[in-house]
Amino acid sequence: MKKNIIFSVLLISVLSLTACGSSTSSNTDDDATPGITFETVADFDASASAALSALLKKVTTGACADLENPIETDDPVLTDGLDCDADDGVVAHITPTKYSLAIKRATMVAEEGTDIDLIADTGTLAEAEVINFTPENLSETIIDIDSADLVGGTYSGLEFEIYYFQMTFDVAGVSRNVRFYMSDDDFVSEGSLGHHQGDVTFIDDEGTELGWIDGTWSEVSASRDVQEGAGGTDAETGHKRGFFGSTDQWDAEAQMQGADQDLFVFDLPFSLPIPLPEPAENDERLTITTTFSVADTFFYEDFDNPTLDTCTGFCPEEGGEAGLANAEWAPLMPTATLTTDTISALPIPVF
Repeated sequence: MKKNIIFSVLLISVLSLTACGSSTSSNTDDDATPGITFETVADFDASASAALSALLKKVTTGACADLENPIETDDPVLTDGLDCDADDGVVAHITPTKYSLAIKRATMVAEEGTDIDLIADTGTLAEAEVINFTPENLSETIIDIDSADLVGGTYSGLEFEIYYFQMTFDVAGVSRNVRFYMSDDDFVSEGSLGHHQGDVTFIDDEGTELGWIDGTWSEVSASRDVQEGAGGTDAETGHKRGFFGSTDQWDAEAQMQGADQDLFVFDLPFSLPIPLPEPAENDERLTITTTFSVADTFFYEDFDNPTLDTCTGFCPEEGGEAGLANAEWAPLMPTATLTTDTISALPIPVF
């Protein structure tokens, strides 16, 4: 197994961000106004890896017997401590202390009627809406839209364009902000910033990019050439992709957005289509909540080095968790659930 190629579960998690349940309840709130509220919530206790087990139709215990033989790589759905591929690297997961998503656009998709932007496209990826989650700050209300600003119709779900996701966790014993790019921003229309799908960079606490991470995670570079490799070359754009992924995975339909832009797009459907009345007839407030499971979202194999004992956790140089030829790691996009709640904005008459 080449280093840094364990990406299939990451991609499945991104493309399968499906609504595990979309429940609609109805109650009365005299202070509510008709329209839509869109909010995002993070669950630092719900494991993205456990949710992925269900998506992959594997049991949540994540035992070696759940993998298909021959077992060539350890899998993020496995329980910590296992070494199913017998390469002396045991499965380990990290829950970040901070998780950020940069969303260029989030749209409520119409089956009939007009799409509704919950996060509007402001022109370039650099102007994407950045949502920051921490255990102390689990939710954010993104937008409130009054009924008068909406068009009636029937809506099937949400569509997102993701610029990057970013995790804060210990690398070699030091807390680092690690950014994983899902969209290319080096087109003129996107700002010509030089990032390709799959790039991995360090970011300082002020938000300044420090450089591309090299193969051992010990150095950074001003040139992205240190990362060209596992993701192959994009057939549409000619861009060489970064560390994680493979050509087959990055060539999946969700990544193929045309020769002049490569934006990562995924869909999150409602369990049932939602009808939205015309403004004059609408007396309800619809709240749409997307909940992201961010626990265990960084997976790696933990290789012990008996000659060194100065670092615990993800230690790319000392343990070889990133640098060994057979090392496996994957930043996992959080799985998500989508729920809706309908509040009547008018008192229910009593007869």
